[in-house]
Amino acid sequence: SKYLIIRTEESTEPDRKFMRKFRLPGRIDIDGISAEYENGVLAVTVPRLIRRGFLIDPAVVPERLEVLARAA
Repeated sequence: SKYLIIRTEESTEPDRKFMRKFRLPGRIDIDGISAEYENGVLAVTVPRLIRRGFLIDPAVVPERLEVLARAA
């Protein structure tokens, strides 16, 4: 399991601490996590991990395609 922990500490008032722990789903882009703090609001963006597939362009596939496989 992966967790995102947000923690703050007030240097002038030690009693004003904040800590929150969020469990993250399995398919997220950890390197893509970002945060922005503006006008007293913290916005955290946790993007989903995009499943990377592949695309076969029909123009590059020959008209006749043979697949050979050996029996086990």
